[in-house]
Amino acid sequence: MSIINFFIEIHLKLKQYRIQFLFFFLFWFSGFLFFLFTEPDDHLGEIFLYSLTVRFPSPSGDLANFYRIIWPILLEVIFFGFIMGELLQKYNPLITSRILARHQRNHVVVIGYQHLSERIIEYCIENKEHFNLIEDHYELVEDLVSAGRPVVVGDPTETTNLEFANVKNAKEVFITVDDVRIAIICTEKVRKMNDKCSIYVRAFEDHVQEYLRQPPLNAFSFSTSKWAMDGIKEWTKGKTGNIIVIGRDSLTHRIAYTLSLQPEREIFLFDDEHDGIEFVVNERLHIINELAYFLSDLRSHVNLDEIAQAFICWKRESEFDESLYLASKLNSRYPHIEVFVRIFDEELIDLVERYNAKTFSTSSNAFKKLQQIVKPDSAIAKKRV
Repeated sequence: MSIINFFIEIHLKLKQYRIQFLFFFLFWFSGFLFFLFTEPDDHLGEIFLYSLTVRFPSPSGDLANFYRIIWPILLEVIFFGFIMGELLQKYNPLITSRILARHQRNHVVVIGYQHLSERIIEYCIENKEHFNLIEDHYELVEDLVSAGRPVVVGDPTETTNLEFANVKNAKEVFITVDDVRIAIICTEKVRKMNDKCSIYVRAFEDHVQEYLRQPPLNAFSFSTSKWAMDGIKEWTKGKTGNIIVIGRDSLTHRIAYTLSLQPEREIFLFDDEHDGIEFVVNERLHIINELAYFLSDLRSHVNLDEIAQAFICWKRESEFDESLYLASKLNSRYPHIEVFVRIFDEELIDLVERYNAKTFSTSSNAFKKLQQIVKPDSAIAKKRV
């Protein structure tokens, strides 16, 4: 435990048990006044020792004897027993992280902890930029909390959590949550608390982005899905043949819909959780509401000999093994199919490329795109050499 964390914990305990300390002090002070008036001939040093029962006047009355009995009990039970036990117990890193967050000034506030925000925080740490993080799920930020980083664990839509992150004195705020409702609520609350900071919000829908950009919110909205689509459009330009798209989220649906607009191409979307998408479906887009982990799952619906490209877009980290397995099987049995695998960590690129597959939608690429739209004085703006 660092010396800073130790003193923060001492401060918290003193604040938590201030009523006990106040009672303890008032009892001692009443004893000090009692001896001050009953022993007027003694100097203040002796009066002070009387109040601590280190010395005692002789003779003494019943009230003095009562004080002499009670004071050691309070000293032992309240101070040495209860208070010191609390002060010396192992510090709570969760509370310490909240206190560290509350004392930040002119800092970056990151709301939501996933792949892009992880890159933002890594950059801040590397460049010694002050930051706070708000995340509702403790298991995602346990390492940061244990490392003594300023983290507020709780619902980011709660005003108290935004106050703990000291949004009022923040320089800029990055909202990277997946839930659009939470993103909008956070943006509105942040703007009410701070009308000067820059707010960057990840949002998929065009109408949501437009709403966030308008006064009084004046936020900078962006879509990592649209950034990923820039590369995908280049990979598919001028290509022919049918396409398989596998996944569940907005980016998966956008890929399937956009590619279905290309002439004379059939798109087969495998989505086991949704039976529709947010776009107008045309006759060249076929939605198959089934899981697709194995080649047999694909063969039952499509002729793989007629497939030219396959996009594996699973987002859950637990499913990367399935993505890698399917990519390896497609490369082995159908080498003519050009395979694209969605990943978030650059460390996984070599594994995917081993099977002649391309990767897309990495968090590193999204972070570089974000660096291009932030203000020049932003904490994450690319540093000039």
